[in-house]
Amino acid sequence: MKNHLMAAAAVLALMSASSVAYAGEEADVKALKAQAAELKKQNAALEQRLNKLEAQQTGEAAASPTDYLAQVTKGPLPVLTDDGPICWKGVCVFGAIDGGLNYNTHGLPLNSKFYLGNEFLNAKARSAYFGFNPNGLSTSTLGVKGETEILPGLSGVFMASTNINPQSGQLADAPGSLTSVNGLSPFNWSNVGDGSRGGQAFNDQLYVGLSSKEFGTLTFGRHRSFATDLVGAYDATGGASAFSAMGYSGTLVSGQAFTENGRWDDSFKYKVSYGPVRFGAMYKFADGNSGSNLAGGNLTTHNDAAQFDLGASYAGFDIDGVIGYYNQATSVSPIGSADYTAGRQSFTTNKPGVAAVTTIGNNLSNTLAGTIADATGGAIGAKYTWNQWKLYTGWSHIILHNPSNPVGVGAQNDQGGYILSSVTNNAYYRAKLLDGIWFGTRYAYDPKTDIVAEYQHYWQNAYGSPTQLATCGQARVNTTTGAAIRSGACAGSIDSGSVYVDYHFTKRFDVYGGVLFNSFNGGMASGFFYTTNWSPTVGARFVF
Repeated sequence: MKNHLMAAAAVLALMSASSVAYAGEEADVKALKAQAAELKKQNAALEQRLNKLEAQQTGEAAASPTDYLAQVTKGPLPVLTDDGPICWKGVCVFGAIDGGLNYNTHGLPLNSKFYLGNEFLNAKARSAYFGFNPNGLSTSTLGVKGETEILPGLSGVFMASTNINPQSGQLADAPGSLTSVNGLSPFNWSNVGDGSRGGQAFNDQLYVGLSSKEFGTLTFGRHRSFATDLVGAYDATGGASAFSAMGYSGTLVSGQAFTENGRWDDSFKYKVSYGPVRFGAMYKFADGNSGSNLAGGNLTTHNDAAQFDLGASYAGFDIDGVIGYYNQATSVSPIGSADYTAGRQSFTTNKPGVAAVTTIGNNLSNTLAGTIADATGGAIGAKYTWNQWKLYTGWSHIILHNPSNPVGVGAQNDQGGYILSSVTNNAYYRAKLLDGIWFGTRYAYDPKTDIVAEYQHYWQNAYGSPTQLATCGQARVNTTTGAAIRSGACAGSIDSGSVYVDYHFTKRFDVYGGVLFNSFNGGMASGFFYTTNWSPTVGARFVF
């Protein structure tokens, strides 16, 4: 009997355990079914999002509030620096071609070496111009860049890019364009100007370095300055030369009064971010040579430079401030017809007891006249994004002094290595102050269409000698010879305004059209045949 009772108890225990196990398995099945249903729901949502993104890339998606926010941040420079589709093992090829048609009330024929059109008034412009217009929204570019992890959290990076002239296929070479009008009467000039790209194989950027998400990025080589970066980020046009005074002329902001300072050879650049705050520092080592004093004394190179950037981004608001200096900064111009014919080299300095020197009969082919200064200054840019609107503003302040260390004839510290055959080291009787302010807006009308408007104002003080300032009330130019009468050292100003529409057919192709107006006054109109210019432009751009 005892054995039967024990067997019955064992059977009951087994049945109870089986029942508990079954109940537990049933609960597990229900939980697994619930998880499967949730995963199915998430997969459906992910598939829907993927389809939407693919449709947006082909231009087939309907507009939504987030589309406006994405569209309003678009601009020429961010598009150019975005990775293109031609990538392999961390190396990407990128580029852009930009060109169109342009009319100017006062313009000049295009130059095969100069990378800009007639939108910003040239001093020697005399008659209406209609024709091809290069690089309206962004500079035509070819480049390659890459990044590869070399240690956990640390990558090697490089960039090699160059700017080209779509009207000629030549490399961008602003100083070279000036040599092409050496010795010519101003009545025979083409559209030329100084600039920070001098025909180098990689005239935009060429650098290599290290990048860490935690410690930042440090690179060495040829860089854009922080002031140039600020123009790209805080100009409503993104630095578009067809619609922005500071985008066209590096003199106003990016070059700290001398446009060649917009890009630095022999430099290092460091950038780091911590939360919403970012910091940057860059330094240029002295390079080239400062030539020889015609009186016999050798001159040394002191063209070092430094800049610092401090910025932050928070809740749709962005701000950056840049400050720095550039010693022995160089601005170049063509050799005048009389000097070129005579082969006249000249040297002036601000050092006491050192007389100006002139020699005759020299070969001035492929050389330029240079004005030298020590430059300090900075700029602040800010922008705010609200729905489909983006608002921009900024201020710049630049101070120029005669150089502490003069540069001599034969110097080779110009962009592209051009030789200076005539050098002025005493252009500033007192410090020159160049200030600027700007206001702009970018409105995303729909996911494909941006409407942009901007106003800019720049002014300088009267920094010349009493003799120079005595010319301030006189005519701007001798209309017979084309020579300046009023001194450029008189007080003056520039006003510029623009509006344009940019329509994106696809992510890679857009068309644009608008108008730029600019007006020059006082000393900033010295040597100008005309002082105002209206410039409507239409164009197209392809980026990859």
